[in-house]
This record gives sequence, C-alpha cells and structure tokens, in this order.
Amino acid sequence: MQKKFFGKVLVLAVAMAVGGGMEMDGVDRSIAGRHAEPWLQHGVSRQAYEDFQEFWDQFASQPHRGQFAIPRMVIWLNGAPGAGKGTNTGYVQDIFAIHAAPLVTSDLLASPAFELAKDAGKLVQDRDVTREVFSHLLHRRHADGVVVDGYPRTTVQAECVKLLHDKIRELKQTSDFRVVIFEVDEAVSVERQLGRGILAKKNNERVERTGQGQVVPLRKTDVDPEAAATRYQIFVQQIEDSLAILQTRFPCHRINAEGSFEAVRQKIYDALRN
Repeated sequence: MQKKFFGKVLVLAVAMAVGGGMEMDGVDRSIAGRHAEPWLQHGVSRQAYEDFQEFWDQFASQPHRGQFAIPRMVIWLNGAPGAGKGTNTGYVQDIFAIHAAPLVTSDLLASPAFELAKDAGKLVQDRDVTREVFSHLLHRRHADGVVVDGYPRTTVQAECVKLLHDKIRELKQTSDFRVVIFEVDEAVSVERQLGRGILAKKNNERVERTGQGQVVPLRKTDVDPEAAATRYQIFVQQIEDSLAILQTRFPCHRINAEGSFEAVRQKIYDALRN
C-alpha cells in the first residue's frame, strides 16, 4: 500500500471545514443541522472535540519535513490487570505484520514532567494523554502499522480515536483501526497481580543481596488484594464505557486471556485471523 506523507495535504486539512461531508455516529444530521456545534456534527462531546482540536492545531502548525505519516493500521490494545498484555503484544504484532515497537501509554507518561505532576497528586488529563499518544502514533516509523498499548481508557479518549479517524478520512486516506481487549475475571486478575508482587519481591531481595540486577518497583496493587480488586473494577468500568463508543465504528475483538500460555495464544490467533 502506497504511503502518503503529510505535506500539502496537511495544510489542506487545516483549512477544511470540520466534519464536512463526514458521517456522524449516533447523531441525526437533520436534527443537528448544518450550523450545529462542530462536536455535535461529529457525534462526540465538547471536551473530546476541544482536546482533539488542541492537539491537531498544534500538530498541523509544526514543520514536519517528512517525519510524519498515517499508519496503514492501528491496533488499540487494552487488557485487564494481569491479562498478559505485555506477554502477548508481540504476538499480536506478528499476526498483523507490524514491526515497529508498540506505543505503551504508561511509558509515554513516564517523562519527568508527568512524574512531577503525579507525585503532586495531580491526574494526567485526557488531553495530555491524547497529545502524547497521537503525536507519536503519526510518526513515519509507524507508517506500516502500530500497536497502541493502554489507550483509550476513558470515554473522552475513545471519542478522540473517532475524531482521529475522521481527520484521516478528511485527508482522503485510509487507516484500519481495530480494538483488541484481553479479558480475565476478577479472581484471576487479582491472583496474577499478587503473583507479580511475589516475583518482584524475590527479585528485589536478590538484587539487594548480590548487588546484581535491577530493583522492580512494587505497586500497592502488587501486595494488597483489595487494591488489586479495585484496580480491576475501575478498568472494567472504563473499558466498557469506551467500547460502547468504539464498537459501532471499528472492529472490536474481546479475547478471553485465561488459561495456559498456549491456549491464550490460540484464542488470540482465532479471534484476529479468522
């Protein structure tokens, strides 16, 4: 598939009327009307529209020099705590012949500025997460496809995914968006989270004793069953709300990630290839 990089077409996109000729998800154009607010034309919340526009206006004003491209495919990958996302991401990439390293949202938010905000007890805002994810996603290294790990997690972020797809269509280009969710039940999730904590403790004791290796950070959810259960419940609520927005627009694959390593791999293959 031929790739077209941002150049003149990017300038054109900035000049285009938002939502011109685009389909609306869940909004009757006859009701919304031609002069309705632009977020209504796109069938999203005002917050999502403004968050996306803030990103796009800043992105479009930058000199790109051929460094940006629209990926042929984006796999929006999420998984319940303990579902084995990190273990199986590479396998998902192999199925779709995606060779670039995945975009891991938690890694993108590990910069000193974000860490300072989190240390001060501040939440990372949806618009900050969206800006980080989308600006990396549109780099030319991902032209042949990319797996985005851990985004979207909120309804606003899910709506921003829709707006990004709308923008790609405005550019007269295509990108195959797919949503993949690894699922386990609460008991399995808690057991796996606490199991990670046991392994991390053993590792850290060995590092302290021998001076070799690296200390693994321990989260409260690695040692506290109640905290692990709460983390799971929050994830489930967030992902269900996000899926309600995405599944009417994009293919959504929900994969039961319980069972042996081999069994889970087979489930992934069956869900994504058949």
